[in-house]
This record gives sequence, structure tokens and C-alpha cells, in this order.
Amino acid sequence: MLRSSAHLRSLLRYSQTAAAAQLQQHRFLNVHEYQGAQIMSKFGINVPPGMPLISLDDVPKAAEALKDENNEIVLKSQIYAGGRGLGTFTNGLKGGVHICSVDKALELSKKMLGQTLVTKQTGPAGKPVNTLYIAKKMKLKREMYFAILLDRKTAGPVMIGCSEGGTSIEDLAEKFPEKIIKIPVDIRVGITNDQALQMAKGLAVSGDINAAADQIKRLYQLFASSDCTMVEVNPLAEDAEGRLIAADAKLGFDDSASYRQKDTFAMRDESQLDPREVAADKFDLNYIGLDGTIGCMVNGAGLAMATMDIIKLRGGSPANFLDVGGNASEQQVQ
Repeated sequence: MLRSSAHLRSLLRYSQTAAAAQLQQHRFLNVHEYQGAQIMSKFGINVPPGMPLISLDDVPKAAEALKDENNEIVLKSQIYAGGRGLGTFTNGLKGGVHICSVDKALELSKKMLGQTLVTKQTGPAGKPVNTLYIAKKMKLKREMYFAILLDRKTAGPVMIGCSEGGTSIEDLAEKFPEKIIKIPVDIRVGITNDQALQMAKGLAVSGDINAAADQIKRLYQLFASSDCTMVEVNPLAEDAEGRLIAADAKLGFDDSASYRQKDTFAMRDESQLDPREVAADKFDLNYIGLDGTIGCMVNGAGLAMATMDIIKLRGGSPANFLDVGGNASEQQVQ
């Protein structure tokens, strides 16, 4: 079954049952779009020019620097959730992504920066927009989909591609399964030239096929060397010259590799996370906040799972999953 980025990002929040306990060890770092673009550019992956901003004072200068020939730029809200374009700010502004003229950039930014954006993936509380990403409006000829995920069946990475993109990949996979390309990669060997070319041909690129294959290989190198759990580019687009551009991407990283990916994990935006989970993580506790009313503090994941099952069986609802572990100190518990 094709797993979407939204599904992967929601694993930790999946359930108020034993499933939450089973998933508690697998916490994945997400980064903002602008951070993902910065990381990808280090690997030679083509990304649209852009500038992240945290102050309204910087908007006019950035907009002027990134405007196209029509005097337009793209304003993007930065939150840990998808569906930004169809989201709504709590102040009433529709859409977390806007194409606007340079003259209107500051006015629109005032309604976005520092505000709360609600999307299908944030829940009703929404997420705070503490950073705006001003990007250059690109002339894109066509859009495709590309992702690298970890596949249970093959016990390794799998590349997934589709010659159509920029929309829900789940819907495309359901209606046109024949358009979905899946190429497993042997983690011990890495991506081969033939596999990269196979994916480029499957995407039906119209430009230089070898240059496209090189971009596919660079995306895999990012995935492997950065300890990613997911690299999803939607859309992976072609510009007027047939050059592949990662127009928008979502990256996920394995928390188990935080000790060797320190620069990446320093990008974590704690304002986008549940403050309870942030506090628990500082004490090295396995905590997942849920929506129930009965708090759980248990020694051992198995016992915690059983406790949550009993609560649900008796008509209650757990407020959290918390495994303090067998080596928890008095300070951690307090």
C-alpha cells in the first residue's frame, strides 16, 4: 500500500489504544520546507530560490530580490503540516500559500506571520506561523511525484514515482495504479545508474534523461547519508528547459541518528510540537500526548500498552502514553 507523507507524519499521533504504545519508539524529526530546501541544495539538488523570514521588516527587501518579470513572488507559511494551501488562518485569511505582487507582499505577510494556520492535518487548534518563506515564482512546464520511503516488504528503501504530481498521490494511486512506479533499492549496494534511469524514464521527463537520473541519484544520496525516513518531492517539476526542480519537498529523519546528524536536528522547531512531548524528551522519557482524561505513568512499554487497553476496555480514555523505562531516575520521574 502506498504510504503518504501525511500518514507517516501522523504515526505517532495515530491512536489512543495500544497502537500508540507500539509506535512510541519511532519518533521522526520533520523540518520546515525552507530547511528542506537548504539541505537539498547541499546535495546539488535543484530547488527554487527562496528566503526564510521571521520579521516583517525583511519582507520588502526579500520580495524585491525574488520577484519575477511580472513583479510577483510566492509567500509560504512554514508549519509542520501539509494542506497549507487549503488551510485557513484563525484571523479569517484563506490559504497558507499565496502568489502576490511585491506591492502587496507586506500587507499579506502581516496577516500570516505570527498567526495560527489551521489545515486538515493540524487539528482544530492549528499551528503557529513563526516563519514565512518567500520563494521565486517558477515557470514550471509539468509536475511529477517522487518519493523515497522505507518499505517493510523489501526491508529497505523504495523509490516511488508518478508522471503526474502536484496533487494527492493517494487519489492517483487508487484511480491509476498503473502510473505508479516502485523501485526497491538494495541498501547495501545503493542506487544504480540503471535504477536512476528507469525512474527518470518512468517519470517521462522531456529534458536530458541523464541529468534527470543524476538528480534522482542525488535525492537518494540525501536519503541514505542523512538518515532519512522519508524524502517526498511533490511536485518534482520540469522547468521550461526540461530541468528537474524539487519545487516542494517534505523530509523526515530518524531520531535514532540524532547523535550523528546534529546540524539537522538543531533545526527542530519546538513551537510546532506538543510542549508536553518536548518536556518529556528533555528527560529522555517516551511520551505521547493523547486526547483522553486518564493519565498514565508506567514502567515498561508492555505494561503501559496493557494499562491503556484496560482503560479503554472499561470505557475510559488515556490522556497519554508514558513509559518511564526501567532505568528512570528519581529526577526523571519528578
